[in-house]
Amino acid sequence: MTYEMELLVRHNDGIREGIAIGRKEGLDAGRKEGLSQGLRQGLKQGQAAGRKEGFYQTALSMLKKGLPVPLISECTSLTEQEIHDLAKEHNLL
Repeated sequence: MTYEMELLVRHNDGIREGIAIGRKEGLDAGRKEGLSQGLRQGLKQGQAAGRKEGFYQTALSMLKKGLPVPLISECTSLTEQEIHDLAKEHNLL
């Protein structure tokens, strides 16, 4: 193999290696960003679900005290239908 050919082969090998390294770094960065976004989204969804569950528990307590459904709806941000469903589920209506 001539010197020029050897340089060309090494050059091409270097390009392939650079592409492989860049691809790996890009994938690693993408995975980290995806994981970070997934964790943030999961945390937001979990917090929203926890708040909703808290509203249901508050509404249930208010129902047990005999408070009117419109007032419970106003205090908890639950719809009157959600409160009626909750009451039926717990045999309160």
